[in-house]
Amino acid sequence: MGFLTALLSFVVTIGILVTIHEYGHYWVAKKCNVKVLRFSVGFGKVIKSFKRGETEFTLCAIPLGGYVKMLDERETDVAEFERHRAFNQKSVYQRFAIVAAGPIANFLLAILLYTVIFIVGINGFKPVVGALTNDGIFNQSGLQAGDALLSINNTPTPSISEFSTQFIQAIGSKPITIQARSKELNLKTAELHLTGDFLANPEQGIDQYLGFKFATPTIPAILNHVVLNSAASLSGLQTGDEILSANGVTINSWQEFVKVIQTIPIKPIKLIVKRSNEELALSLTPKLINNSPKAGVSVALPEDYLKEWQVVIQKDPIDALFSASSKVYQLTLLNLKMIKKMIVGEASIDQISGPVSIANYAGRSAEVGLVPFLSFLALISIGLGLLNLLPIPLLDGGHLFFYLIEIVKGSAVSETTQQIFAKFGLFVILSLTFVVLYNDLIRLL
Repeated sequence: MGFLTALLSFVVTIGILVTIHEYGHYWVAKKCNVKVLRFSVGFGKVIKSFKRGETEFTLCAIPLGGYVKMLDERETDVAEFERHRAFNQKSVYQRFAIVAAGPIANFLLAILLYTVIFIVGINGFKPVVGALTNDGIFNQSGLQAGDALLSINNTPTPSISEFSTQFIQAIGSKPITIQARSKELNLKTAELHLTGDFLANPEQGIDQYLGFKFATPTIPAILNHVVLNSAASLSGLQTGDEILSANGVTINSWQEFVKVIQTIPIKPIKLIVKRSNEELALSLTPKLINNSPKAGVSVALPEDYLKEWQVVIQKDPIDALFSASSKVYQLTLLNLKMIKKMIVGEASIDQISGPVSIANYAGRSAEVGLVPFLSFLALISIGLGLLNLLPIPLLDGGHLFFYLIEIVKGSAVSETTQQIFAKFGLFVILSLTFVVLYNDLIRLL
């Protein structure tokens, strides 16, 4: 992935999310007859600006946020004829609505994006059990290699992605019930009794945590091309050869042959190959290229070899909207669980990502295709909405917290108290900034 791709994807991602977030504030402020002085995307030096009505719209050089500046007597002198349009003169309920509109806009954007994704269709792979570890949770539950995983707690799981999402949602259920179908087409029900806390270390992957690997389509180890003067060419391998065994171990697929090449040190590998109905014994010594062992061969993918494994999740607009709303709700709950675990020390803050990681993920998803990029955009939009709802002074959630106190006690929190908490909020935000930048640096190294 190129640096420019990552940078451009990051700017587009943040630009869209910030614009939608700030537009939420702007739209509700206008509905409440608050005068909006400036709508800014980005901070720092102004690159482009124009004025529409009474509002100046600006695009600034640092694409790490934005703001909506409203008329406010606490910040500037306000003429008597405009006092009724100042933010601070509005009722606490109107101020609450204006501030809450930003995060809400991010959640609505996520719902819209997932609705589009479900209408377009999501390509995925069916969740089928592959290899099992002897002491894994799956093996102990009675599930076997080849079992198709149909549902979790009666919620269908047509793809690996859906299985993963539903499993995370089901964490906390005791036990988790999985419906599966064996290779012999027999239906079975398995109960998972979880050990340890997956959310404490989600980077391990659901399959690793449960003690299995998702099955993948098998590609026959039949050579389609042999690179001239490569290790394979020098060993005598030819196009059309089928690899039967390596160092006495039966090779059932191309994936198994690649694993042998990558895991065995650079030394001769004894091969048995099938050529024109004859079995031949050859010796292959991989070459080290860019610190990786290479044989210099490739295979042709059988026609429609993915067809029986692929699934397309596509819905009509109404179903797509309901499914999108449900997905955003589920992902919001998952994010809240993770935040809670980080606060109480049950999950590591190493998992928090900063701008460098976001740029990296944005670039990768953009390179894969439109749907993965939209999915990434929706996920980050949910995260941004939640982050801004945290009751931390200087964030939207901090202001909302003060407004709730004002509603309960009937009077506003004093400016002195707000300033004290603002200093605390600044400390928290700077600390989080340090953590995410440190995590990004560690990932780069």
